[in-house]
Amino acid sequence: MMKMTKRVLAACLLGSVGAMAPLAAGAAFPGQPITLVVPFPPGGGNDQIGRLLSEGLAQELKVPVVVENRAGAGGNIGVTYVARARPDGYTLAVASNQVAINTSLYSNLGYDLQSLRGVAMVAEVQFLLVANPATELRSVADVLDKVKAGKTLNHGTPGSGTPQHLSAELFNRQTGISLAHVPYRGSGPAIADVLGGHIELAFATLPAVAPHVKSGKFNGIAVTGKARSPLLPDVPTVAEAGVPGYESTTWYGVLAPAETPDDVVKTLSDALERVTSSQAFQDRLAELGYESLYLPAADMDALMAADEKKWARVINDIGLKIE
Repeated sequence: MMKMTKRVLAACLLGSVGAMAPLAAGAAFPGQPITLVVPFPPGGGNDQIGRLLSEGLAQELKVPVVVENRAGAGGNIGVTYVARARPDGYTLAVASNQVAINTSLYSNLGYDLQSLRGVAMVAEVQFLLVANPATELRSVADVLDKVKAGKTLNHGTPGSGTPQHLSAELFNRQTGISLAHVPYRGSGPAIADVLGGHIELAFATLPAVAPHVKSGKFNGIAVTGKARSPLLPDVPTVAEAGVPGYESTTWYGVLAPAETPDDVVKTLSDALERVTSSQAFQDRLAELGYESLYLPAADMDALMAADEKKWARVINDIGLKIE
């Protein structure tokens, strides 16, 4: 009886170990829950999109998809965690173009773009240059004329090195003017100070300020993408308003560790294409002020590489570095 008990116990222990161990090589993917790491706190754009994707992917792949917030260091903590994770498709990042910006911005970074690979781009959001109505700034030409006449115009951002800050620096670079940067601890305080008349301008995410433009509390000067936004169709793009070639948006995509197998990435990318093409996903994104924009894995990699070069030039020009 004692020998039998030991055998039973051994079998039970082996079964438990097997249940906890990773799936055997060659097992069909996916066969266990997937973690979507959001490298920012709950409530922001990455988090909103990550939670929408988790619902859609769970339906498409028939496994649980869990959002895990790993915030800190401008997104670097969460992205580094994913870059160093087992490359099996079960640990992914929901990242923005901050991932490509940070490789030039930070002196000590736990990842580089070669340690990651794109799975798919899923969404995009534009910025909107807004002004307090008391400034009487209503167009890009008004802004340029004021600065060239010697007026100092301050613009607020969520902080140095954020896409909003770099959007303004790209504007400076392409127009030859200099808007004075006022960094805040987050978008909310920057927008509040434009509303209050303490600073004149902000490049802010479109969803955050479109309601204020519609209510007349802000003058909407120009959007920063290639095309006008359905949210504010009467507001021109910066390029239309006299700065040819100007473009700055934030994209959102899913990333995996660099060594993740091609077939796993394709399974994930195809599932994301189905999610992003669904009317329910597109409607929900539109409600939040984002635009659905799918790109497959190879195009996502090319986009990240291009963005890294684009923003490195701006960051180096202004001598910006974060330790």
